[in-house]
Amino acid sequence: MASVEALREAVREALRSGKPRKFTQSVELVINLRDIDLKKPENRFTEVIELPHGLGSKARKVAVVASGALAVEARKSPNVDRVFERDEIEVLTGNKKAAKKLARQFDYFLVDTSLISLVARALGAALGYIGKAPVPVPAGADINALAARYKRSVTVRVRKNPQANCIIGTEEMGLDQLVENAMAVLNRVVEKLPKRWANVKSAYIKRTMGEPIELRIRESE
Repeated sequence: MASVEALREAVREALRSGKPRKFTQSVELVINLRDIDLKKPENRFTEVIELPHGLGSKARKVAVVASGALAVEARKSPNVDRVFERDEIEVLTGNKKAAKKLARQFDYFLVDTSLISLVARALGAALGYIGKAPVPVPAGADINALAARYKRSVTVRVRKNPQANCIIGTEEMGLDQLVENAMAVLNRVVEKLPKRWANVKSAYIKRTMGEPIELRIRESE
């Protein structure tokens, strides 16, 4: 297990290590796994994790694909970066280059359920290639609240390699905020592992250009 104090120590050291840079560095969490058979589908997973304190200046970019009232509400939302209507997505069908370009411009695509099949045809392959998938918007959902949730979320994947990693914020955020974000990710990942902490080989905290600082993990009691 990893204590809050051990995590705090690792984050603090990661923020101190390395030379200052002329850009705001991300703070990253890397979790190395062991004794887990990733050939078994049940051991592979993709989790969208909402961080308690968001991602600072690295907030995710959220697009909404909708029509009618949902599109109107999405355009009012300060948490939606772009709204696409049906005709804007239809023209991408069969245009692989344009679909790939659009897929990389946004972290999450929130899609009106009535347009899911269209998005699957036009963007499905491009999104799948980079590990993304359209997110259906439930009927009656508060699109502003939903977009806000995804702006402060990260996606963690364990597929072919025994490792889970993601950013947990930026160096300009407070120490306590980064620690709580990291703990949220650690807890969610461990919950998905068949043997919980016994499947965690090691974990590190690092800035984009900084040295990885190992997190002290103690044996579970």
